[in-house]
Amino acid sequence: MLTLSQNRRLHAIAITTISVAVTIFALFLLVVTNARRLLHEIGSHAQVIVFLADDLQAAQRETIANELQAFPAVQAVRYISKEQAWQDFTSWFPEGPLLRTDFQPNPLPASYVLRLTPQIDDETTLGPFIQRITRLSGVEDVQYGAEWRRSFRTAVHILQVVSLVGGCLLGLGVIFIVANTIRLTVYTRTHEIEVMQLVGATESFIKRPFILLGLLQGWLGALLALSVAGGLYYTILSSLSSTLTATFGVGSLQFLSKPLLGSIVLGNLVLGYLGSTLALRRALRTLPAAY
Repeated sequence: MLTLSQNRRLHAIAITTISVAVTIFALFLLVVTNARRLLHEIGSHAQVIVFLADDLQAAQRETIANELQAFPAVQAVRYISKEQAWQDFTSWFPEGPLLRTDFQPNPLPASYVLRLTPQIDDETTLGPFIQRITRLSGVEDVQYGAEWRRSFRTAVHILQVVSLVGGCLLGLGVIFIVANTIRLTVYTRTHEIEVMQLVGATESFIKRPFILLGLLQGWLGALLALSVAGGLYYTILSSLSSTLTATFGVGSLQFLSKPLLGSIVLGNLVLGYLGSTLALRRALRTLPAAY
């Protein structure tokens, strides 16, 4: 029966190489899943700023507020006066006192900040909604971060494509590594295989230990890779959680879900099986007692 104790160095190199490949894929998958979740959470916390004309009376502002609250997509409406906007602006800069003397009178407009429902978090639903707001009388401008939303969404799509392509390439790499390792193992066990053939061992009986060895390499490589990815997450990536919460007001980063972890392990077992069977198909034919 074959074990990893035989040809230890060869198997150690194979498992380490597999784990590096799977670690890269797991980290890409970690970034993609958290980026998608971040995009969804930002959308669920979507805000729209409606800037008002300077010459509006209180009654006109109240009318606009009522019209905004009438939209089904609006959860809450918060009014920010010109004075409050100026106080908020100057508090963001240490040179606030100088700004107060440089800009007179107050150039900032009053505004309404709208908190939207989670259902209206993409361009197809948000765009028409913004157009309806801009047509309201007394509204000067509307801002909702369209460009950075679009850029962030595009970046997430690119990461998904890169992860898919990279995962396919890394999967082929795992198959190649397992296949070469099994092929070399077969060659080092040539005499044992010949003896087994002479005593009447079937082809499936001879192949079984090598296939199990390929499965074991894939399994150990996946476990080692996920351990490394988990260590990197809890020591580096999780430290970004507070920054994301403070910047975007969203929850912390999350590690890969259990279904994804199980899929990675199962996928690596499949790759180990494919690599070993491909290697055996060619290697056994080259032996003196070929089938």
